[in-house]
Amino acid sequence: MIRMFEYDSKQAQSLSQVPVHQPSIIRVIYGEKSLLWQDESVLVGQGQLLLIPAGSHISFVNRPFLGRYRAVQLLLPHDLPQGILSSATDWRDPMPVQNISRAVDLAWNVLLQSLTLSLADPVQLHYLAALLLSLPDKRSVNWLYGHTQRSVTQAALALMSMSPSASWQQEDIADKLHMSTASLRRKLALEDTSFRQLLAEVRLCHGLAMLQNSSEPVLQVALACGYQSAEKFSLRFKQQFGLTPAAYRRTL
Repeated sequence: MIRMFEYDSKQAQSLSQVPVHQPSIIRVIYGEKSLLWQDESVLVGQGQLLLIPAGSHISFVNRPFLGRYRAVQLLLPHDLPQGILSSATDWRDPMPVQNISRAVDLAWNVLLQSLTLSLADPVQLHYLAALLLSLPDKRSVNWLYGHTQRSVTQAALALMSMSPSASWQQEDIADKLHMSTASLRRKLALEDTSFRQLLAEVRLCHGLAMLQNSSEPVLQVALACGYQSAEKFSLRFKQQFGLTPAAYRRTL
């Protein structure tokens, strides 16, 4: 369902090619986030939301204000809440940054409260619908959900995310999705991805979250992500995000 993540840092963070597997909304609380979006420089400051469609890979810099950066990210369901149909006829892509009006602020806060209190899923979806309907650019809902990942990618990600440390094989995923390994490979290729790429992204994103939200040693983080050594995890982490786990931890 809807998941909430909080990100804090005391120093600037520069991360590259961070995969986003679900439609997401990020609100910057302190500081600012800068990113390159379709060859255009975008700045997200306090009082703004960043909308990211599923399947995106974003490179960004988080910059603290007076020694603190803080943001909240909501990972949304792949399907629109029931009853949400945008009436916008202009299908040009809007900018991913939305200003926060009073209506958006109210809807955001009520949704976060429902998540904090672990209210029933239908209630959370009701408040999500209110947030989406409050966005000032009416093209945003079409755009945010118009890039939804195909079903096989979605299903494979959901399975691997349940246990990033498991020794997943293509045969495991194919069996759970009731198809042959060859069919799995072919369908993922049609969706411009692969088993290896998805598994690496799931594990590294899990590692990124653990580094942010726990004090576990890098070795323990590596093991929890399915890597057998801190060295191999650190190498893959740097290849994906552009900095080592230790360097990332130093920004917190």
